[in-house]
Amino acid sequence: MRDLLPEYAAGSLPEADRERVRAHLGGCPRCRADLASWQAMAAPPAPQSPDPAARPHPAAPPDPAALVRAVLTRGALTPEPPGPPRRLRHLAALMAAEARLIRMAVPIASALVMALGVGLVLAQATVGADLVLALVAPIVAAAGVAGAYRSGRDPAAEVVAATPTSGRLLLLVRIALVFGYDLVLAVAASAALAATGAAGTAGLNTLVAAWLGPMVLLSSVSLLVAVRFGPDSALGAAVGLWAVRVLIGGVFVRDGWMARFVVEVWTTNASVLTAGAALTAAAFVVAGREPHGAGRATHRM
Repeated sequence: MRDLLPEYAAGSLPEADRERVRAHLGGCPRCRADLASWQAMAAPPAPQSPDPAARPHPAAPPDPAALVRAVLTRGALTPEPPGPPRRLRHLAALMAAEARLIRMAVPIASALVMALGVGLVLAQATVGADLVLALVAPIVAAAGVAGAYRSGRDPAAEVVAATPTSGRLLLLVRIALVFGYDLVLAVAASAALAATGAAGTAGLNTLVAAWLGPMVLLSSVSLLVAVRFGPDSALGAAVGLWAVRVLIGGVFVRDGWMARFVVEVWTTNASVLTAGAALTAAAFVVAGREPHGAGRATHRM
């Protein structure tokens, strides 16, 4: 409603919206006060007399300290509107804003790759569902996380770099959106395979355990590299580590100590989850710095 007040004060709002604003103003003293400010700015200047002596003297500007105290007092005395607390509303608005900055190609590609993995299991009964999900889900999440950190090529980089909101908070929100979306995709794929019987004797918990640890670990590595060196390096590192796991048992010998180590790491256990949490924490520690080669805001706040 507050976004409509400037046009309402200027008289450029359509009639339907004018009626809606007028009805809202009857019960909202805060919007009426805001409208008065907009009307004062929209009012045309008074005509000037040709005689300089007859022109009124301009009013003295308000005292800055008094103006600041008045604004702070008004903000403190304004009652909290009904609904969720202000912090929750701010977080919801921040998540909605960050979701609009994520390119649509990212969630679409993630869904297509996950659907391709499910289709492979359904088409080839000899292919283990747990192995396919353990290979598909981590690289989907890691690729999404690699592109979630802003870079100099991000159209919103200038605005984000100059925003008063904490850069770590923006990163946390965007990573939560991307990783949470991929997590839901992987759970849905596991549930679909378990429900259709394509997973054989493996239940939903077994399928989730096959990919959860690798997804957390590979995504945390991708995030740390993206924060330090940029998204291209992060994607390359994620694909390289993923390729090593894919080649285990094929080109590589499974009986070697390195092969056994990679297979052990590519599972869900306490050590893998702890390592993933530590790498994620390290990424947020260095998140205040710009990635290598990225541009900075013209006017940093």
